[in-house]
Amino acid sequence: MLGKRILFLLLSFGLQSTLAQDYAKQLSISEWISAMENSSGPYYYLSDTEIYFDEEKDSLYAWWQPRSPQQDSIPRKDIHINQLVVLENCKLPDNSTSVLSHLVFDKNVTFLRCAGASQLIFYDCTFKQGVDFNNSELGRVEFAYSSILQRVVISELQINVLSFSQCEFSTDASVPQSLFSYGFEQEDGPYQYLFRLTQNEKKISWFYMANCKILETDVKPVMLFNGGIYNVIYMEGIDFNEVILDFSACSVKENLTVQNCTFAQPLGADQFSFPVNNTSFYWKQLDSVGLGLYQNYATPPYTYVTDTLISDVYTFNALKSSYNKFFSMYRVQGDIESANAAYIQMKDMETGKYRYLYQKEPGLQSWFNWRFNQFLKYFSAYGTSPVQSLIFSMWTILIFAALYFFFPSDWDQINRTFLINEHRKIMQYFRTEQRLEDFYTEKHKEHFKTFEEYKAELGQGRAELPAFILLVGKPLYLLSGIKHRFLTFIYRRIEVLKGKWIDLNPMRKAYLSFLTILTILIYSFYLIIIRVLNSVALSINVFSTLGFGAIPVGGITRYITIIEGFLGWFLLSIFSVSLISQMLQN
Repeated sequence: MLGKRILFLLLSFGLQSTLAQDYAKQLSISEWISAMENSSGPYYYLSDTEIYFDEEKDSLYAWWQPRSPQQDSIPRKDIHINQLVVLENCKLPDNSTSVLSHLVFDKNVTFLRCAGASQLIFYDCTFKQGVDFNNSELGRVEFAYSSILQRVVISELQINVLSFSQCEFSTDASVPQSLFSYGFEQEDGPYQYLFRLTQNEKKISWFYMANCKILETDVKPVMLFNGGIYNVIYMEGIDFNEVILDFSACSVKENLTVQNCTFAQPLGADQFSFPVNNTSFYWKQLDSVGLGLYQNYATPPYTYVTDTLISDVYTFNALKSSYNKFFSMYRVQGDIESANAAYIQMKDMETGKYRYLYQKEPGLQSWFNWRFNQFLKYFSAYGTSPVQSLIFSMWTILIFAALYFFFPSDWDQINRTFLINEHRKIMQYFRTEQRLEDFYTEKHKEHFKTFEEYKAELGQGRAELPAFILLVGKPLYLLSGIKHRFLTFIYRRIEVLKGKWIDLNPMRKAYLSFLTILTILIYSFYLIIIRVLNSVALSINVFSTLGFGAIPVGGITRYITIIEGFLGWFLLSIFSVSLISQMLQN
C-alpha cells in the first residue's frame, strides 16, 4: 500500500509538467503488450513512449469489423496482465485503427496525460479493476464486448469519441480505488462509482453507450457526469437497474439521446443543460422514478414525493427547475404525452408544498389549497387529461341518477299510486269478463272521441273549406285510426282469459298463472328501464345546468338536484379549461 501511495505522488508531480511532444522511445502494439505480459513486480509503468501500429508485427491487432465474440472466427488466446498498468505521457496508436483484443487486466489501467488514439478499440477485453483516463487528449477510444468489472474514472479528458457497446459493467466495495482516486476518496456508504466523469475545461465531443449490461451488485452503483461540456451523449438499450445516473452541472450542446432505457432510480438533473430541439429522451423511461436531487448518494435523493422537500427552498426550486427544463423541451418538440407526465410530477411537488404549509400553519385557505390540488389530480390530472375529467363527470352523473331512481319524478309518475292502479286493473281483469281490448278502449276513449269529433268536423266543413285543407286533414285522421285499429287487433289476438278466472279449469288456471307471472315480470322490467332512463336523463339535465322552469321532483330530491347542479357547473368549467389547454398545446 505504501508503494502504491509513493507511485501516486510521483504521478501527481508529473501532472504539473506540460504535455510532451517528443517521446523518448517507441513501441509497436505487439511489443507493448508483450512488455506488459512479461513484466514483473506490482506495477507496469510506461512513460514518454509512442505506441504505434506496425503492419508487419501487429497484424493480430489490425482493423476488422468487430462482431460478437460468438461470431469471431479467429481463435484467440486471452493474454493476462497481472500488474497495475500506468501509461504516463504516452502517445497511443495514431497511425491506424487498432483493435486490442482478448486482454485481461487483473489490476487497474490508468492513462495519464496521454495523446493520440485516432481509433483505438478494446475488443473482448476484461478490466477487473477498472480503467482511468486523466488529463489526456485522445481521438477515438471504443470498448466493444468488453467487461469492466469495477469502475471507469475520467477526469479532464479531451476526446472526440468515447464509446461503450455491448459491454458488461459491475462494481463492488471490496476492490480498492484506482491510483488517481487517492486524495479523492468517496465517503463510506452503500454506493460505489461505476462511472465518474469529472470535467472542467476539457470536452468529450461524443459519449456513446449502447446495449450494455450492468450486473447486480451488493452496493448501489453510481454513474456521475460531474460538470463538463459534451457535444453528444447517446445512450440506448440499457437497463440501469439500481444505478444512479447523475448529470449534475453537465452541459450537452448538440444532441442528447436516451432511448429504450429503464431506470429504477431517479435521474440526477441538477443544473443539467441540454439542447431543446435536439434531445430525444422519452419521459416514459422516467415516469416511475422521475428526477432527483442527490446531495449524498448514501441517502435517498430529494424527489417529487419527498415530504421534506419544501423545507429547503433552494432544493425545492432546484428540482422544480429541472422538471421545468424537461417540460419546456417536450412542449417545444410537440411531445404532449411526455410534457403532461412531467407536468403532473411537477404539480405533485406543488401539492406536497401545500400539504407541508398546512401542517406547519393549519388554516382554511392552506387546507383548500392542498385539497383543491389533490382534487385536480384525481379529476383531470392537473388539467392534462380532459378524458379523465369526462369519465369522472360521467360517474358523478350515474351516482346522482342512482339516487333519483328511488324517488319519483313528474316525468314518469311511477309511484305507489300508479302501481296500485295497475294492480287494481289486473284484479278487475280476472274478476270480470272485461277483455284486454276493453281496457285499451277505456284508456283511450277520450282519444277516440276526439277523432270522431274531428271526422265530423271534416264532414261538416266539406262545402265550407278549400279542397286542399280537406286533403291535409283526411290522412291525419286515417293514420290515427289505423294506429288504434292495429292496437285493438293486437289486444284482441292476445286475449287469453275469455271469461272469469273462477270459471276456468285447473289446467287453464296453471297455464294462465305462468303466463301472467311472465307478463308481470316483463312489464316490471319495462318500468325499471323507463325509471332508469328518466333518472339518467334528469341527472344529465341537472348536471349540465340546462335549467328547469320547475324542477320535476319534490322533497329532499329537490335539494339533491341543487347540489348536483353546482357540481356540474364546477366540474364542467374545469373540463372546459382542460380541454382548451390540451387543444392549444396540440
